[in-house]
Amino acid sequence: MRGIGILLLCWPLAAATADEALTEVMRMLAAVKSLQAEFREEKTLAMLQQPLVTTGWLYYQAPAYLRKQTVQPQPEDYVADGEWLTVDTPDGGRRDFNLNGYPQLRPFVEAIRATQAGDRATLERYYRLEFQGTPAHWTLRLTPLDPTAAGYVAAIVMRGQNDRILSVETLESDGDRSLMTIESH
Repeated sequence: MRGIGILLLCWPLAAATADEALTEVMRMLAAVKSLQAEFREEKTLAMLQQPLVTTGWLYYQAPAYLRKQTVQPQPEDYVADGEWLTVDTPDGGRRDFNLNGYPQLRPFVEAIRATQAGDRATLERYYRLEFQGTPAHWTLRLTPLDPTAAGYVAAIVMRGQNDRILSVETLESDGDRSLMTIESH
């Protein structure tokens, strides 16, 4: 019984420590004003026998510009700039979406963009945050608050070190998943 009492006394301290570590990680990420990185994304889909692998570049410019430029196996371009998302694919051509008019898209854009910007308030608007680790080695799990978004994505799990996001794992509600690893330059 005594062990449970000590555990209950320490629990608020552990929560405060995780919150302080998350605050520090957000501060470090916010200090990164621009970023160029290579990515490799592996999508595991139930309908495919083998994972689909894509590679390309990520670009970030504070506070609200994020570009994911897929190079292989076919070129695709996704640019989130302020309130706009531009999608350019070989099949669909170029399409522009005002994120205010597409509330189902915004949480997915903000998962990476707001994390890289160190914008905790925006993340908390769309996700329940679960932080583990220390600023040196951390994991941030984002669970959608909106039931519609949760119908598509069960969680997004980011892993990083200090001011760098090293990977983004998207766990879809249907069991499919993707893992994007990021190599900063």
